[in-house]
Amino acid sequence: MIELKALCKSFGGVPAVRDLDLVVGRGEFLCLLGSSGCGKSTTLRMIAGFIQPDSGSVLIDGVDVSGYGPDARPTSMVFQDYAIFPHLTVAENIEFGLKAQKLAKDERARRTEEALELVGLTGLGGRRPNELSGGQQQRVAVARSLAIRPSVLLMDEPLSNLDAKTRIQLRTQLREIQRDTGTTIVYVTHDQEEALALGDRIAVMKDGSLEQLGSGHEIYLAPSNGFVADFVGITNWLAGEYAGGSDESWEVNVAGAVLPATPASTSSSVSPGSPVDVSVRPEDVSLSEEDGPGAGALRGVVRDVQFLGPVVRTYVEVGGSVVIVHSAQSGWSPGAKVRLSIGEGAARAFPRVEGAWRPPEAAARPVVAAAAS
Repeated sequence: MIELKALCKSFGGVPAVRDLDLVVGRGEFLCLLGSSGCGKSTTLRMIAGFIQPDSGSVLIDGVDVSGYGPDARPTSMVFQDYAIFPHLTVAENIEFGLKAQKLAKDERARRTEEALELVGLTGLGGRRPNELSGGQQQRVAVARSLAIRPSVLLMDEPLSNLDAKTRIQLRTQLREIQRDTGTTIVYVTHDQEEALALGDRIAVMKDGSLEQLGSGHEIYLAPSNGFVADFVGITNWLAGEYAGGSDESWEVNVAGAVLPATPASTSSSVSPGSPVDVSVRPEDVSLSEEDGPGAGALRGVVRDVQFLGPVVRTYVEVGGSVVIVHSAQSGWSPGAKVRLSIGEGAARAFPRVEGAWRPPEAAARPVVAAAAS
């Protein structure tokens, strides 16, 4: 449905988007994920026509729309700040785009009621925006965009101004609406959980470039590089050395233990003794008595235990670094000596490459500082 070819954009000589190639399927829900300044919103606005690329092209449904303005593209935009008209009623806000399409009055009324029902606001068409909650106002913005039946719906962090509970409710409803209508959606967010919950696929961006494109499972469980592993979710970083293995499975020396790890790339060139960074998710680490059984396990000392509701987070000092462990419950106390075991296939190894992204040095800071963060 959407194809971006070698898309580039700079502001004041500073690249915002670098040679971006991306294809979005018809009826797909694609999330552009990244931190502030990574180029995700600039990319969205180039698709919408609000920003013209310096080079490259934007194709929608096979048509090159690079030179078209927003009004000539089959897209609709939902903004972070809602952008609904305060002097108009809910129904009048939704009808605004329909009037621009010069639809008959009866058709406008029918589509408005249909859009209100779709977003769960039936009966509220006569209210003003100041009589609605933030979540309801955002639903009006979504309804207004859907009413014109765009080929592509573009959403720029539309839920970021809402409280956590309302965000979860709305993203569930948004996913249901997308499945019901089959609308192609490109959704910008910096919230990893939101991207994992919503996206059929996720495009992770950094410094204007695409780092990885894949499903939530692929992005989380098989990150292509260290940046993706670190940015999406929480991960532990362990410094080690390559000890041997095959293209599919390595052995890595970490803090006196030999850990099996899956290499992020089978084309990586390493030799015994080469430095390697190992990524392990907190839920893939389990703790047991230090003297208990467990081949290939690490040893450490519990420094802090935090109850977070759904999980208990335990901080364990291992060879000067801090490992975070998530579990349903914990009987450990600070000072306890423990053995750490890593689930089969859970450790992912990234060889250190000159000029490539490296894990933050926070893992090597004093334990108290790491636990406080």
